[in-house]
Amino acid sequence: MHIVEVEKPFGVVVAFGGQTAINLTHGLKEAGIRILGTSAESIDLAEDRSRFDALLEQFGIRRPKGMTVLDTEEALKAAEALVYPVLLRPSYVIGGQNMTIAHSEDNVRQYMDIILAQGIKNPVLIDKYMMGTELEVDVICDGTDVLVPGIMQHIERAGVHSGDSIAVYPPYHISDKMCTQIIDVSTKLALSLGTRGLVNIQYLIHGGELYVIEVNPRASRTIPYISKVTGLPMVDIATRLMVGASLSDMPYGTGLYKQPPYVTVKVPVFSFEKLRGVNSALSPEMKSTGEVLGVGKTLEEALFKGLLSAGFRLTPPAKNSDSGVLISVNKQDRFEIIDLARKFDELGYRLYATDGTAAEIERLGVDVEVVGKLCDDPHVLELLEGGKISYLIMTGTTEPKYISDFIRLNRRALQLSVPCLTSLDTANALADMLASRFNEQNTELVDIAHLRTERERIPFAKMQGSGDDYIYFENFDGRISCPESLSITLTDRHYGIGGDGIVLIGNSNIADAKMLVFNKDGSESKMAGNCIRCVGKYLYDRGIVPKKEMTIETASGIKDLQLYSFGGQVRSVRVNMGKAGLHSSDIPVLLGCDRVINHTVKIADGEYAINCVNMGNPHCVVFVERVDRVDIQNVGTLFENSPIFPQRVNTEFVRVVNRNTLKVRVWERGNGETLACGTGACAAVVAAVENGFCDKGVDVTVKVRGGDLVVNYTDEAVYLTGGACLVFNGTVEY
Repeated sequence: MHIVEVEKPFGVVVAFGGQTAINLTHGLKEAGIRILGTSAESIDLAEDRSRFDALLEQFGIRRPKGMTVLDTEEALKAAEALVYPVLLRPSYVIGGQNMTIAHSEDNVRQYMDIILAQGIKNPVLIDKYMMGTELEVDVICDGTDVLVPGIMQHIERAGVHSGDSIAVYPPYHISDKMCTQIIDVSTKLALSLGTRGLVNIQYLIHGGELYVIEVNPRASRTIPYISKVTGLPMVDIATRLMVGASLSDMPYGTGLYKQPPYVTVKVPVFSFEKLRGVNSALSPEMKSTGEVLGVGKTLEEALFKGLLSAGFRLTPPAKNSDSGVLISVNKQDRFEIIDLARKFDELGYRLYATDGTAAEIERLGVDVEVVGKLCDDPHVLELLEGGKISYLIMTGTTEPKYISDFIRLNRRALQLSVPCLTSLDTANALADMLASRFNEQNTELVDIAHLRTERERIPFAKMQGSGDDYIYFENFDGRISCPESLSITLTDRHYGIGGDGIVLIGNSNIADAKMLVFNKDGSESKMAGNCIRCVGKYLYDRGIVPKKEMTIETASGIKDLQLYSFGGQVRSVRVNMGKAGLHSSDIPVLLGCDRVINHTVKIADGEYAINCVNMGNPHCVVFVERVDRVDIQNVGTLFENSPIFPQRVNTEFVRVVNRNTLKVRVWERGNGETLACGTGACAAVVAAVENGFCDKGVDVTVKVRGGDLVVNYTDEAVYLTGGACLVFNGTVEY
């Protein structure tokens, strides 16, 4: 009021000051100060439980059943009538302060004793707690028209404060019908409240029905987040509406605003490592101290960026590593733990669990090591101190002994940079993101100041060489800036185009064209014998390089191509793959010898005679009696990630049919088993010649699952001949 006396303002704005400013509204009004934007009367309508319930009833809008109480006995009766669990909170609270979920009479008594001791005069609100999907909507209204910038969906279910939830925009798992209903209800509420400016509405979807949790007649913490990703200046628009402008005077329209071509996530940041004795378990009371924004083409990419920026370690374990996940959940969460445990097991993590949780996990038929109760068993801290735990997943009880023990364990985990997850929804999102293959090298850098307003439409060709199918893009203009991310998204055979990788064809200063190849996991391949043949066909058939002898620049050097056409189109191509690299440093392989030919090594529990060859990519060739009997999924992974191959390795399992024929199965690093591998076929022939199984300077037919390749190994070079086929042309939105 001293400031008001000095400044003598025309009016004051309370909409941008959070709940603190909203709580000042009555005092300002009584002092005769004009409230700009939404009136004090409308603010009270949103904050007063009985008045707001009447408004919802007028429109037939659901909300969780609730009551207001003033003492402990009333609270117990209300909780019994609503049926446990219930949500308790004082009215006019900030950041969910003093909010809790009560599961029993003891919980209610304990809560009310604490609340009444603080001398709170406003009624305590008791709502039926409904476990469902929570959503959040920011609405701009001028009293006549409504503009909805977007709908955000929380990853964590209801019961976790919105400030502590990971919020996804646009919603990732809500039907169009439900989104339409949300827009309709939001419009009715904003107009009936007489909103001028911003209003924040929180919803719950439970049992397929939409419920209103609360309406905040003010800006929320999501405003800067949504403003950035939509390009909509929400604060500027709201301020203009507060002083008399209307939406019809502005170029933004009404209804749902145009959605951006990105998925964005808001991830909370916590400071528990700086606060001793704090219970970090997520609850209705807000505990985060900041947030970060992740932007990507998919939910997994955006979530990777958000979690990484929030301080999570996000590297899946290597095969047979000691990295593990410790899981301890309460009884009501045990029925949900099986799917989560399966995800982490498939990612290669070792599983540790307390006895009750372990009993549920064992139903999967996976190995789980049982640890004692957290408060009794020192083995848990030993695992943590020994670096055996990558993530803690804990949803405990409200027992004081458990809480104090959890705080102690969680604090040590924070000191060791081990994330502790207290929500199964967050843990599931983390597991899905880890399985998506995104990492720091294959995510697109997005300029927040120059976001695309719509998806780019990029033409592509699906081409095949001996069963290897890749997605080919012209990139002469350089507009594809992050092929690594594009490869992960499009090569998925269920949700993308499907392929063994992507190929970019671009300009070269030293050859007719340049080829870049990216595997399914986004890693770059220096060479691909089947792909380079398809690149030659692509360039010739489209008239880009109209000659049958051409050169292609690759990451492993310039390659010469001889094209063979029939009926005006290229059918097969011969490629000079260059000299074979046989020195250990060429691979590289760490065995302390100059060349690795028929060298016995131990990989995991088996002994193998290996042959190492570099044909632009590193290869390990193993001769076997029956290639069809090789457990390539397991053995190939062991070879790929063996410590003797510091840059990972492709592995070929080869049977010598005769001096002119080999039968080969291929395990490619980053791709798994593929139908063919051009450089792998070359490596197999080189190894066969070096072992005396085949002759140098003679055509050798290599039979792979996708067809036949012909390889000729000479002192000067290795020549690869095979088919090239166009499967189809298309356009993809990027």
